[in-house]
Amino acid sequence: MKKKMIAALLTTAMLLTGLTGCGGASDGGAQTAQTEDGESGTETAAAAEPGENFNETGYPIVNEPITLKVLLGIRDVDSLTPTEEMPALVRLEEKTGIHIEWEIIKGADWETKLNLMFASGEYPDIILSCNTTVDDEEYGVTQQILIPLEDAIAKYMPTYMERVNAEDSDPTTGLIASDGHTYSVGYLVGQNINTNAHYFINQTWMDNLGLETPTTLEELTDVLRAFKTQDPNGNGEADEVPLEMQLDGGAYYGVRYMLPMFGIPCDHQKWIYLDDNKKVQFAATQEGFRECMEWLNLCYREGLIDPEVISQDVNTVETKLKEGNVGFFAAWRLLAMGFDDGVAKDCTLYMPAGPEGRKASMLRYIEMAKPESGAFLTMTNEHVAESLRWLDALLETETMFSLYYGEQDAGDEKMGWEYDAENGKINALADGSVEVKNCLDCNTLFFAPGKYISETFNMPPQRIEKTDYCTKYDEAGIIQKYSNDYLKLAPLTAEQLQQISLKETDIKNAVEENMAAFITQGVTDESWDAFMKLFEGMDVESYLKVYQDAVDQMDIR
Repeated sequence: MKKKMIAALLTTAMLLTGLTGCGGASDGGAQTAQTEDGESGTETAAAAEPGENFNETGYPIVNEPITLKVLLGIRDVDSLTPTEEMPALVRLEEKTGIHIEWEIIKGADWETKLNLMFASGEYPDIILSCNTTVDDEEYGVTQQILIPLEDAIAKYMPTYMERVNAEDSDPTTGLIASDGHTYSVGYLVGQNINTNAHYFINQTWMDNLGLETPTTLEELTDVLRAFKTQDPNGNGEADEVPLEMQLDGGAYYGVRYMLPMFGIPCDHQKWIYLDDNKKVQFAATQEGFRECMEWLNLCYREGLIDPEVISQDVNTVETKLKEGNVGFFAAWRLLAMGFDDGVAKDCTLYMPAGPEGRKASMLRYIEMAKPESGAFLTMTNEHVAESLRWLDALLETETMFSLYYGEQDAGDEKMGWEYDAENGKINALADGSVEVKNCLDCNTLFFAPGKYISETFNMPPQRIEKTDYCTKYDEAGIIQKYSNDYLKLAPLTAEQLQQISLKETDIKNAVEENMAAFITQGVTDESWDAFMKLFEGMDVESYLKVYQDAVDQMDIR
């Protein structure tokens, strides 16, 4: 499958951009550069031959030390010890002969500082953007600040390529840009899962009230009514929240994660999805969308849903889940979500049932590296081969896990990892509670597709929990047939993506504004017709056609 999909993507890219369009090079990664006399010339940066100081195999990577500059984006919540004090990085420098000058930027400042850096013309050698983002279309295809890497990766990154080739389908397919080139080394933390959000219902409350698990939408509504009126927590107060969510937020608590119960597998990024015939559909104009809004309005009118659904944010929802006084909600999983002592101890997985005559359709999730995250090399990097071999060294199993979790056999209950004496796989010891970490944590380059991670790593309880949920949903036949992730693979040009981005902002604003009105005020034929006409005015049809044309040329099975 992977070879066919890559071929289809490359063919589509050529059709969309032409052999020399969109600023992409037509010679397999050529970069346009200025010679000393001011005339433009061409040089293939990614294919440049390294000098005699370089060792293509073994260690050190270089005979005489060199220095590379690395720009690293980290999460806002992370605090790290100085990189020169991180044991794994110290060992890595001794092993490779490559010294790293790190510049570390918090996520909140990332976009501003990255754009300023790109505008300045002074670039680092490597950009590590594992929990931040880099636009490969803009800075690779169009501006050519980032360099194509596919040929050099194949030559200088054997560890990475071994993991790619071991999978049934290529987990790096999504890294191919609209010009057919790959500008990044992938970041992927595999879990062997196939969907994102799951539904959870308060089993303790049902047991207290003698209720059976609902199997239809009508039965679910009646259970929520019982949660509202029959004091399931037994405190003598009408303080229960039967249905908890927010309007449209992250962490899978938003209204859009109720839509799969009505046959609409919408993801958290776009209001489009692929149906069972590989047709791109607009979620907001589907009858199931209206049915969902009508149901949520019924819940709102009867006090079955949190009255703050329209105004509250993710943090507020999570606080309420921690308090545990909730009957029904959608989330990624129960364990290790911050509410282990709250709803997690009382709730169980719920198998959704769609409206009469139609089944639920949960979003199908494909584990693949995303083009905006990972490692990128810039056009001023004079040590491409050395850089890629250094990145490959980051991915060697013991180094990679030490940079992610902390030291091996550190004897620290809060950090580190160990080999399991029984099965030889890796056990993570880190619990995430260390305030200042002596490793890069999840900000490091990490590439662990499904087969590799399952053969190498003992999944922690929360990941096993998630995999079990996915298996149950899959066995029930309620997982979407064709993943929306294919829409993210669509080889669109930078110009198309820019136009789409503007339109998607307008669509998002219109959908959210009307969702709020539908939930609180109800849906009438008149209000629904006005809603439909909004999207006619936005020319949503042409927006869908751009994606449909790309999907039609992809090898989706």
